[in-house]
Amino acid sequence: MEYPEFDFEYQEAYTSSIEFKTEINEKMKGREQRYPIWTYPKRTFKLKFDKSFKERQKLEDFFVNVMGRSGKFAFTWKSEKGGNDKTYLCYFNSDSFEQNIKDFGFSEFELELVCIDDSKVEPSGELDFYHKSDSNFVTEFYTIVDKVFTSRNERMSYWDAPKKSWTLTFEKNAKTRKKLEEFFVAKRGRFRAFEWTWKKELGGDGKTYTVRFDQDVLDTDIDAFGFGQIKLKIKEVFPNTLPIYEEEKDEIIPRRLLKIELEGGSVYVLDNETLDSLRYNGEDYIGAPLSFDEIKKDDSTSVSKLQIELSNVGLAISGIIGQRGDVITNAPAVLTLVFLDVNTNTLMPDKKQVLYAGRCNNLKLDYETAKMDIETSLGGYEIQAPAMKYRTTCQVRRFKDCRCGYTGNETKCDRTFDRCKELHNHGNFRGFPQMYNELVIKV
Repeated sequence: MEYPEFDFEYQEAYTSSIEFKTEINEKMKGREQRYPIWTYPKRTFKLKFDKSFKERQKLEDFFVNVMGRSGKFAFTWKSEKGGNDKTYLCYFNSDSFEQNIKDFGFSEFELELVCIDDSKVEPSGELDFYHKSDSNFVTEFYTIVDKVFTSRNERMSYWDAPKKSWTLTFEKNAKTRKKLEEFFVAKRGRFRAFEWTWKKELGGDGKTYTVRFDQDVLDTDIDAFGFGQIKLKIKEVFPNTLPIYEEEKDEIIPRRLLKIELEGGSVYVLDNETLDSLRYNGEDYIGAPLSFDEIKKDDSTSVSKLQIELSNVGLAISGIIGQRGDVITNAPAVLTLVFLDVNTNTLMPDKKQVLYAGRCNNLKLDYETAKMDIETSLGGYEIQAPAMKYRTTCQVRRFKDCRCGYTGNETKCDRTFDRCKELHNHGNFRGFPQMYNELVIKV
């Protein structure tokens, strides 16, 4: 599909931002486990315009034409504007085109262009770029305190040592600014840690620290000739003593795949990813919005169910229903957990787990979402696994069921081993008669 090209002139001063999404779980003693939610970053260009009546009318027509169709267009970030000459598939970040009209029909306005930057990640060196001496430096502990203030006021330090953080300001030309942006992309925002030396000539102590970025968004104010000012906050982390553990902990990350098996074309979804697609078992799973609730048990029908929600903005699910009827209801569905190597965007072989499987039911559609339940029959049982207890009495819950095995004429059993022997069924006894009925320990 061919997309229209956004080739309108904009002011030299504008803002470019790079955004990742990282989940950070802090463990005991201040160590971290980090997961990149997005594989590729989101780029936003905040462009400013000053147009005559004729020129602004052209841009307005472009906006109307794009928004009335696919909503996407091609934008080339030109090097003379401080860019990299790469072409991105963008869309407008707002449904509104707001203009400030001046004399003689001139107008001033701003447009935000948003895209996914799936460019190849360049190898990064070190964060050794010169920054301004003026910086913000913080030393912090993490202390757990009683929620209610009392005379005792219990306190405990959660970290054995303090963590340091720095907010640095960089003023760079176009070439160095691009290297700094590439370094941020290579570290995937807050995801990857790296070594950084706080130089003495810049007010530091000359020591080298293991740090990470403390932000997933890199905002750059770009001016004439591509010069840019960037503020970065970096934070000290406690590294793992063995690098291989750090790689296993952070570089191999989980991803969820949903397959709804349909005749004539199934549905394959890779949950909430900027990665366009991921190939698994010879099938391409598409990165799209996917959310699900907790597994619930329906007492009235003896089924467990998992409610999921898919995007229907592009009318993908509605299109299936319109063309083939309700083939979703009773269709087999499987939610699988796989593990992705973020360095190569490939799946780890022989590492997978089926999280849930069943059949689709209770489909609900609107213009934005498709909601449905994946239901699994419990086969008449109240729970999916037996409740095992170590006790002197038999743990079989129903007399004469398949686990009890008694087929005689008696109708009552008190679940004791003596009663089981009276019924000549002690070979099927499911308890531990040798255990103590009561045990008292005196200290």
